[in-house]
Amino acid sequence: MSKEKKEAVYSPAGIFRELRKVQWPRFGELMSSSGLVIGFTLLFGLYFFICELAASSLVSWIVSL
Repeated sequence: MSKEKKEAVYSPAGIFRELRKVQWPRFGELMSSSGLVIGFTLLFGLYFFICELAASSLVSWIVSL
């Protein structure tokens, strides 16, 4: 790998050229992905809330001994 690394030059034309190559999601795909992210975020939040309740109950029980 003796090739020299080219210095990155960002020009507005180059940026727009790359943006045309992007495959943007359709509205249905976007809503589906967003729904999955929101759903998993709520599930993880509920899981951590339950873990916090269990841990605080355990600590309170230990301290009361």
